[in-house]
Amino acid sequence: MSSKRWLFPLLPVAAIAITAVLFPQLTQRIIYGPSVGAGIAAELGCSGVFVMGRDPQDVLAQDLVPTDPLLAHVTLTVDLPHQSVSAKLLFGLMTRTSLYRPGVGCTLLNKIDEAALHGQLAGLKPMLPAERPAPWPEGDAVDLTQTQAGVDRAALDAAVAGAFAETALGGKIDTRAIIVAYKGQIIAERYAPGYSKDTRLLGWSMSKSVTSALVGTLVADGKLALDQPPPVPALRQAKDGRETITLKQLLRMRSGLAFEETYGPGDDSTAMLFGEDDMAAYAASRKLTHVPGRAWSYSSGTANILAHLVFDAAGGDLVHNYDYARAHLFEPAGMTSAVFEPDGTGSFVGSSYLYMTARDWARFGELYLDGGVINGHRLLTPEWVGFSQTGAGLIDEPGGYGAQFWLNDNGDKPPRLRWPHVPQDTYMALGHNDEIVAIVPSRQLVFVRLGWTTGGARFDADRNISSVLASIHDAG
Repeated sequence: MSSKRWLFPLLPVAAIAITAVLFPQLTQRIIYGPSVGAGIAAELGCSGVFVMGRDPQDVLAQDLVPTDPLLAHVTLTVDLPHQSVSAKLLFGLMTRTSLYRPGVGCTLLNKIDEAALHGQLAGLKPMLPAERPAPWPEGDAVDLTQTQAGVDRAALDAAVAGAFAETALGGKIDTRAIIVAYKGQIIAERYAPGYSKDTRLLGWSMSKSVTSALVGTLVADGKLALDQPPPVPALRQAKDGRETITLKQLLRMRSGLAFEETYGPGDDSTAMLFGEDDMAAYAASRKLTHVPGRAWSYSSGTANILAHLVFDAAGGDLVHNYDYARAHLFEPAGMTSAVFEPDGTGSFVGSSYLYMTARDWARFGELYLDGGVINGHRLLTPEWVGFSQTGAGLIDEPGGYGAQFWLNDNGDKPPRLRWPHVPQDTYMALGHNDEIVAIVPSRQLVFVRLGWTTGGARFDADRNISSVLASIHDAG
């Protein structure tokens, strides 16, 4: 009788242990799922309301539920006086909150509190978008009635309409904006209902490419060196091989650091994005799984290490970090809608959280198309632009990877192209929901697509970009 009383309380513990062994993914979802789910809802809900200017129920229906059916059960609460959004799951037992700060965007509250985050803002002068009468990209004037020589307007309009009409079985395409720029001029621009030229749209992993550009300005100024280990204390002080990781290896995703980029509850990607105040420190603490430089492995953690290099070089606080990015990239490029959200330290979430208008994403593509020059300003060296679009092999699939950009050509002979129907020199910034800034140097073209593709569907970049290119005959 006594032994049974001792045994009974141990049964739930035993059941959990057996479940963890037999069904590890299910166990992770049970343990971490509600916290991650509420964190996703709070962060995207906050940014959707305060950065994008959308209705919270629209964000819930159009963004959150398609991302994970669990989020159909979330309750979003917008606190306008405090400028925050809370998300509740499990009948309110799990609550996460994200705080909005003007000019900075939203930051998920983990261990850090509101007072500490507000304290980081002392001296910040938010960057404000302004209407500029000059033609794009210097200004905001876009005239789609003036068709360049060689452009088949009817065919171009049909290609853009086809991209918006694209559907998929078992998933959701949801294209929200498309821009086509040819020879430095926007020749096609279209938005889904509810979105416009003034709507900031999330780039997800296209943020990595912008982070790379900021690193490029530091390399040009001699503050960082590609072939040297960067000044990351957690790496430099390690005695297990991490101290040998170079900046070039970080940029090309060849650091050798362990990082799970699978976005399941409890994986590195979700643990970092929705549970850490210092995302770079989390990523730098991962152990080596390969000798640095020997293997390629995609990692959002790597991008946040790179973003923290910019943070430290700029002065090591939020205000100096934003001032640096404004002065060296966003304002001279005309990308004044940019809201690059930070983690709890004030460092940009360089892997994921940059919001800009579609026109500003196109400006970023134009900067690279024109070899690092835009609006008369040289922001990147030609060498950096060339390095960004040059791979180092090691990817066992069609296409290659440069410095935080995806390449069409993987360097094999003959080449295996990631997008076989577009030019070989095409390279792209790509995001999680099929956000695209495609740069096609040989055709003087930038293609931007922003949306929210979910459920296993894919936006067909190869087909849609090739359709656009087919409408342009490259006259003079």
